[in-house]
Amino acid sequence: MKLTVGKNMALLVLAALLGLALLTALEQYLMGKVYEGANNANINAVPSLKILGELRRNFQEISTQAGRLDYGADMAERNRVEERLLVALDNVSNAIRAYETDGCAGTICFADEVDKADLEKEKPVWRQYQVILDKMLQEKGSSEQSVAKAHQLLLELDPVSDKMLKLIDEHIDYNIVIAKRFSDEAEVIKRNAIVLTLIICGLMLLVIAVIGYWTTRSILGQLGGEPSQAAEIAARLAEGDLASDIQLKAGDQSSLMARIKLLTESLEHLANRAYAIGQGDLSQEVKLASSKDRLGIAINEMIRMLRIARAEDERRNWLKDGYSEVSAALTGDLTTEQLADAAIGLIGRYLDAGRGVFYLYRDAEQRLDLIGSYMYTERNNLGASFALGQGAVGQVARERKPIILEVSDDAAAPIVTGTMLALPRFTYTYPLLHEKELVGVIELSSFEHFDERKLEYLSNITGMLASFLFAAEQRVHIRKLLAASEESEREMRAQSEQLRESNARMEEQQQQLQQQAEELQQTNAQMEEAQQLLRQQTEELQQTNAQMEESQQQLEQQNQELEEAKRQQEAKARQLDQASKYKSEFLANMSHELRTPLNSIILLSKMMVSSENGEVRGEAQKWAQVIHRSGEDLLRLINDVLDLSKVEAGRMDVHLATLSSHDLCFELQGMFEHLARDKGLDFVIDDQLRRDFVSDPDKLSQILRNLLTNAIKFTRQGSVTFRLSHHPDTALPIRLSVRDTGIGISEDKKGVIFEAFQQADGSTSREFGGTGLGLTISLRFAQMLGGTIELESKPGEGSEFIVWLPESAAASREAASLTPPPRLEMARDDRDALQPGDRAVLLIDDDPVFGQMLLTMNRRLGYKTLLAGTGGEGLELAERHQPVGILLDLGLPDMDGTQVLHELKTRQALAAIPVYIVSARDRDEALLQQGAIGFLRKPASDKLLAAAEAELLRAVGGQGGGILVVERGGIGRDEVAELVGETGGAVLGVGPDADWPALLRESRCRLAIIDLGAAPVADSVAVAAALREADPAISLVFYAGQSPDDEDEAALRAYSDCIIVKTPHAGQRLLENVERFLRDVPRQQAALKAAPAAAGSRLLEGRSILVVDDDPRNLFVVTAALERHGAKLSSAVNGRRALEFLEQQRPDLVLMDIMMPEMDGYQAIAAIRANQAWVDLPVVAITAKALPAERERILATGADDYLSKPVDYDVLVAKAAQWCEGRGK
Repeated sequence: MKLTVGKNMALLVLAALLGLALLTALEQYLMGKVYEGANNANINAVPSLKILGELRRNFQEISTQAGRLDYGADMAERNRVEERLLVALDNVSNAIRAYETDGCAGTICFADEVDKADLEKEKPVWRQYQVILDKMLQEKGSSEQSVAKAHQLLLELDPVSDKMLKLIDEHIDYNIVIAKRFSDEAEVIKRNAIVLTLIICGLMLLVIAVIGYWTTRSILGQLGGEPSQAAEIAARLAEGDLASDIQLKAGDQSSLMARIKLLTESLEHLANRAYAIGQGDLSQEVKLASSKDRLGIAINEMIRMLRIARAEDERRNWLKDGYSEVSAALTGDLTTEQLADAAIGLIGRYLDAGRGVFYLYRDAEQRLDLIGSYMYTERNNLGASFALGQGAVGQVARERKPIILEVSDDAAAPIVTGTMLALPRFTYTYPLLHEKELVGVIELSSFEHFDERKLEYLSNITGMLASFLFAAEQRVHIRKLLAASEESEREMRAQSEQLRESNARMEEQQQQLQQQAEELQQTNAQMEEAQQLLRQQTEELQQTNAQMEESQQQLEQQNQELEEAKRQQEAKARQLDQASKYKSEFLANMSHELRTPLNSIILLSKMMVSSENGEVRGEAQKWAQVIHRSGEDLLRLINDVLDLSKVEAGRMDVHLATLSSHDLCFELQGMFEHLARDKGLDFVIDDQLRRDFVSDPDKLSQILRNLLTNAIKFTRQGSVTFRLSHHPDTALPIRLSVRDTGIGISEDKKGVIFEAFQQADGSTSREFGGTGLGLTISLRFAQMLGGTIELESKPGEGSEFIVWLPESAAASREAASLTPPPRLEMARDDRDALQPGDRAVLLIDDDPVFGQMLLTMNRRLGYKTLLAGTGGEGLELAERHQPVGILLDLGLPDMDGTQVLHELKTRQALAAIPVYIVSARDRDEALLQQGAIGFLRKPASDKLLAAAEAELLRAVGGQGGGILVVERGGIGRDEVAELVGETGGAVLGVGPDADWPALLRESRCRLAIIDLGAAPVADSVAVAAALREADPAISLVFYAGQSPDDEDEAALRAYSDCIIVKTPHAGQRLLENVERFLRDVPRQQAALKAAPAAAGSRLLEGRSILVVDDDPRNLFVVTAALERHGAKLSSAVNGRRALEFLEQQRPDLVLMDIMMPEMDGYQAIAAIRANQAWVDLPVVAITAKALPAERERILATGADDYLSKPVDYDVLVAKAAQWCEGRGK
């Protein structure tokens, strides 16, 4: 009988399993025996010896203490001896009781009768010993008789003690013999088990060898060749190599090799067809080998789907081109007639129509008038106008539905060309609806019936035409309203001029009448005959006066109306001022109310993400990361709203400085290049400006970050370009543009996207999220800088945002209405000559003479120098150039040096730079506690300055080393060394089992690249944990052959946020991250030394901190964060309770919330500073109000420092450690 491969293997496996089962059963039996012998020793001999050892030790203690009883000594010493005696007595009694009850694994400790007899011998001796000792202890007197009696009892006690010790020693010796016996028995059983195991193993191997030989011969026959040959051919097939030369034995049709040959020939045929498909040949289908040929059926189905997809793409492109052509042609300031002619002509040509007409709906006349046509021949005004319901055009207008007709008679209007006159076969009449309102009708006629594609185009294009037509009518309406408004204005001006002329004439007439009245009075007596004339003139004068009084009343009424309008305007202005005040108060309160819960969310989620003892793992840690990121996003949104409000309230200051276009491009490239690459976009920076200009670095950077972030977010494919150029002929010569190939912005949305909380797509189903604040803030900032932002965009083609800025500082200051502190003429420093790797020292001092002296000295010593005359300029230079050290003067023109030091040590990007104080003020130890490494008082010599700079360089020293590569086969040391070149120093390759502490001590590597390879992710996590334990400051990069799943990714991100997956761009990403880490590691190490809040550090061990806050959430998170670092926390819910606590205890630090009931933080801080006992107690305020005036008020009240909510976890711990350390010193 010929057995199959499966049956042969089953027979072999069955024999192996039987032998293994027999061996396992024997091993189980023998192991049980060995365990029984060893267990006897574990549960009896070992506990017995332990109890007897305790018994002997305590008895020996009793003997020793009994000999120390001295009745002549003081009572205190005697009481201590008696206490030790009583404790030892209890221990001996407990040991005897445990031995005979449950001392050995819960049972009695008797191994046999001899063991029991030994204990029985000890018990009466012990009772005798107790009786004598009790008598000794009862002798309380100090008389000679009592002392003598006690000595006599002690002499009686010695032989009993010796006997008891002898019995205990014999008991211990016997238990040792018992333990040895148990061990010997277990050893004999173990030797027997080994011998039997070896015999059975030998027999089992012999049987398996015989069956294996038989099985191998059977398998080779069914393979038709050597297995290695079959494996080689299969490997080539797996690699796609179908060219295989298989030699078969004569008549071999059923072996595996024969079947493989048939398979390769079939795959060769399918591969040729697939290649043709890839070249675009979809004309032929694959010939199926059988009805079960799934691969052939699948390829034929793929050909069918590709044909359908190609047809669908052609249809979509045709429709898209048609829409774009119409949209481009109709964009602009066109009249309705121009728009109608252009639209019907384009549509008629695109659809190959024979004729087309365009009707405008007149709502007032309920009539449709012809305003545009295509190849239309007028016939006695037939078709020039239609009423609702009249003809197909009127019926379509009434029903708001299209009508498609097939013409079968000669009544239709013919289509006329230069060579023919023919009747159309089909007509297509469609309504133009804008927001369900009729604006017009179009009709096309054709010789052929429109297919589905043309009908879809015609159906969709009508909506676009309606929108353009509506917009054109609105433009006409707006022009009419504007003209009417201008005409009304001209008439009002004319009436006003006439009124002024009438007033002037009436005044002149009144003067003439008064003069005439005087003349008449003088000549009254002499001219009686003129009396009648005088009466007549008097009557005329009265009539004129009445008219003047009426005009005067009209003027007074107009004046009253103007006064009333003025009062209303003033009332509205007061209401606006009041509303602005309420808005400011609302923003301050909302800042507190929003930041308070955010403080809990961000701090707790940060603690969960960085869980040290593994309390949060896997999916929960991923959730915590999502919560933390969401909290940070909400905080950024709150800051945007506050920025916008500060701009609108005029409380946003502008700090002008000189900017380099090169530095600006370098900053933005490092910030956005990887974001664009991750989305598959090209990020292009074109610096045509290549010069310095004056602006506010922070605000300009925020403008460009907003624009670039939007460009990348709204671009699916293509590129994002940032271009800088100079246009000297314009009022704003600096042009910064951000252009993308994204979705674009329609004309009707261009005017609203710069308004707060507005977006181009504000619907609930929009694809892109956001608040609509970024562009609003950007435009406000640009206006504050004296410039503006323009927008050029076409839907579907992309957008270009252009920032225009002034070039000079004067224009920027005038636009911002600022008077910044004057900048002093400083010596020309080395900022333009800085090269990568240069050691630059920054001097922040307004003394140009001192700056020149330092510049000369540093050039002699080989250092580069940066000079800043103000604190603001110093902070800007520190941010931009990252010097190796800073020399800081305290007396600066724009801000105090202590404030500059605070900014340097609280900004994350600057905290690692060492600062040395050089000032004419007296030495202040508080500055050293705040982070300065030294203090030098002016005037200072060259030697003292050189020593200070040397100390700065030593503070950043020890940062050498290179890159460590943990190799697992994915990426190696040579690849990394070739990639980074000399950027990261030496590259060291090691395996995953190295001695990490010793290796890091010797190599001083700053960065480790961990290759995940094919090993489980848990192994790489273990390596990361070991590296981080050996050096908490080392940076980690994970390199993976494929993307890890969510759980593995969460485990890796607990140690590093840099996980590089092997892709065509992986090398570039790895190089960028290596450079980033090597650039940031020195700052991280310095920050770690200054205030390390890293995992495992307990910076606040033994420190006492009082937290004052009325919010239980804040109390919880702050307490939890600080207790993890060893602090002892106390709490109070308001300022009054805090003062009561301070009356009882004095902590090392007080963390004080500002907004609290009964007594707020301001009142509490003032009360603390008013008490001389607490005048030096460190107080750090915690405030949720983010407005600038809050900081000055807090520090003026008496707080030593402050933190803004939501409080960063690391900053909280570092700040607490800083002030506790300062108090400790």
